[in-house]
Amino acid sequence: VLALARQQNKRVKVVGGGHSPSDIACTDGFMIHMGKMNRVLQVDTEKKQVTVEAGILLADLNPQLDKHGLALSNPGAVSDVTAAGVIGSGTHNTGIKHGILATQVVALTLLTADGSLLECSESRNAEVFQAARVHLGCLGVILTITLQCVPQFHLQETSFPSTLREVLDNLDSHLKKSEYFRFLWFPHSENVSIIYQDHTDKPPSSSADWFWDYAVGFYLLEFLLWI
Repeated sequence: VLALARQQNKRVKVVGGGHSPSDIACTDGFMIHMGKMNRVLQVDTEKKQVTVEAGILLADLNPQLDKHGLALSNPGAVSDVTAAGVIGSGTHNTGIKHGILATQVVALTLLTADGSLLECSESRNAEVFQAARVHLGCLGVILTITLQCVPQFHLQETSFPSTLREVLDNLDSHLKKSEYFRFLWFPHSENVSIIYQDHTDKPPSSSADWFWDYAVGFYLLEFLLWI
């Protein structure tokens, strides 16, 4: 693909899972989709690190990590995103004590425009490594990524209503009350849903209700929006 692009003097763009609404991957040149580069290549349980092909979806990676008693330290609300895409777009997730997802990357392999491979980490090609951790697709094609994981854990979620003014006035307090704090604002209103998530030793359970969460909360709502 790179040789053909050079021959025709065209650009090459790489697209991830397509979750982001950005048109950054759109091109009139060549587009590479990494969907079939989706394998887990190595799991180092001692260092708690995993090396994956860059096109793997977090939805597929998380169950693989689970088998080894590992997890990403800052799990996202959305998992249908690729490993390379999620770091390339600066995806942040939540929690004041946690860095963005790119900070969990300890090494990566980059295919540059001339077809050469660069092994990047804090000790090898360090400047390129720092830039490639939020690459926006402009440095080449990310082929493999090594992620620093943590021991598997469970979270307990607590959600309650509030107002936008209350949240903004007490933001520092909210950030310190929960390891993973976020809030959802309903635009053109003062209504806010506050969500706390914290580590727990309790066994997994769910308060999900198919009727309210799916029959009413999704299908009926979709139908009413269509009308």
